[in-house]
Amino acid sequence: MRKTLVGVDLGGTNIRAALATGETEHAPPVHRGTPAGDGPAAVLDAVAECVREAAGRPVDGVAIGIPGPLDPRTGVVHAAPHLPGWEELPAAQLLSQRVGAPVAVRNDAKLAGFAEWKAGAGKGSRHLIFITASTGIGGALILDGRPYDGPTGSGGEIGHFPLGLDGPPCGQGHPGCLEGFAAGTGIAGSARRAVASGSATSLSSLPVDSIDARAVEEAAEAGDQLSMQIFHDAGRALGRQIGGLINLLSPEVIVIGGGLINAGDLLFGPLSQGVKEMAFEYMASRCRIVRAGLGTDAGLVGAVAWAVHTFGDA
Repeated sequence: MRKTLVGVDLGGTNIRAALATGETEHAPPVHRGTPAGDGPAAVLDAVAECVREAAGRPVDGVAIGIPGPLDPRTGVVHAAPHLPGWEELPAAQLLSQRVGAPVAVRNDAKLAGFAEWKAGAGKGSRHLIFITASTGIGGALILDGRPYDGPTGSGGEIGHFPLGLDGPPCGQGHPGCLEGFAAGTGIAGSARRAVASGSATSLSSLPVDSIDARAVEEAAEAGDQLSMQIFHDAGRALGRQIGGLINLLSPEVIVIGGGLINAGDLLFGPLSQGVKEMAFEYMASRCRIVRAGLGTDAGLVGAVAWAVHTFGDA
């Protein structure tokens, strides 16, 4: 008898839940806004409502992707960006009590990478690196055909590799790491600092607080030299990091997802340059660097696939 399994993609703004209809397939998802400001209990109540509506019957298992560092073995979330109060929260236990079924908790980027490996741009590979470049930079590792988490459950934090001794801090306060240079927040921060210093740019016509990565992208596409340089620097930094990962792990494929890939050649042109600067030519020639194939559905597909992987056939 097939089990009733549900995957959940939890973000700071939206909750999506879907019933698994196959190993990587799901029914139309249920959507809710995330009541993040009301605290963890309210968010978990909303998730449980989505699970029950998506399933339409008692569930046998739930897998949920949550942003931030967590322990997938214990189900404890150490911290979650944009979810106030989620510090050392036993999320798996609390959600299990609400839905009456076992719950598997995973980092959202790791589930997106799992989805791309199972059903997306990395399907069929045994050694894959997934990078999501959006507001922040996250990642996932598939090594020898298995997801790799490391002993703490948080292995694969690609966005927090050091690029130099100096540089803007990331959201975690780490100076000189990749996320501070190349994430959406890093791109926006570079632009805001340039405007504040009086640099010539069309962005100076905008309120400083409204300058985000999308505004920088639009200005670059319109020919603004400063914005083009910021994207060039971000793409090159990401490419150099990818080159280092190729040297370290020699993967078959590196899949890049997240909202920043919509910038196209603004990002990928300098990214290719950065890879060539760092990677050994032989190893790079045997590694495909591709854009993610599942788009914004990767997190939900990953959650569904992890539910099936953990609890059995759907």
